[in-house]
Amino acid sequence: MEKRIRIIKQIDYDMKKIIYILLCVFLFAACSEEDGTIIGTTKVEGSGVEAQMANITVKLYDSPTSVYKTTTTDTNGDFIFTGLESGNYFVGATVVINGDTYDTGNVQYQVYVGGDIERPVSLTLTKRN
Repeated sequence: MEKRIRIIKQIDYDMKKIIYILLCVFLFAACSEEDGTIIGTTKVEGSGVEAQMANITVKLYDSPTSVYKTTTTDTNGDFIFTGLESGNYFVGATVVINGDTYDTGNVQYQVYVGGDIERPVSLTLTKRN
């Protein structure tokens, strides 16, 4: 009888170890998923161009000079980047209207994304000479 109890306790202990290992693997996999999101809107400032909202090119950089993803705005000037790993990103935008270039300037906006975080960004584009 005592031997049976020892065997049952050993099986119970082994099952706890297996469950613990599986839990650790699951948590590690869940933490490494790409699930960050950057959502944003754009606005163009300038005489007569405020209505231009669609097809503005928005670039997401994973370093100040390395483009990671590119998208364009919808008819409302909205954009979204999904499936992002945790980390710092830079966002910049540009559009050409009637031969004039409008952009966010030389400095992109820095955004941190992590976990299930959804970061709103508002970009204002001004005319460049």
